[in-house]
Amino acid sequence: MGSPADLRLHSDAPLRLFTVTELRELIEDAESYFGEGLLGAPPKDRDAYAVSLQEQSDLERSVQADVDEVHAHGCELKDVHRGLVDFPARIGDEVAYLCWQRGEPRIGWWHTLEAGFAGRKVLTPETGPVK
Repeated sequence: MGSPADLRLHSDAPLRLFTVTELRELIEDAESYFGEGLLGAPPKDRDAYAVSLQEQSDLERSVQADVDEVHAHGCELKDVHRGLVDFPARIGDEVAYLCWQRGEPRIGWWHTLEAGFAGRKVLTPETGPVK
């Protein structure tokens, strides 16, 4: 991805960093005020709108590429916002998921296929061999 886009509608405004949600809301607000494509907006606002649309598209493409890479490894991304990933595994005689979420230093949890995150259990030597 190229350099970050300047998301300021006015060049004299201080730089503000946006989340994807805020960026979508900014675009939706501009569209509801000026109409789709901002045809009734001043040129500088239309330019900023076009930059915002491109930045949103770039972010969505980047996130999708990361999701595709996780899936290509045979893992399941359960919650992109929490960074929750399940890894199919055999625990003892049972097919289950090893479970990791962003911020955890290692894979230390597992759950049955049916239980989901709420049924997570600590992965211990007593759990049985992980194959």
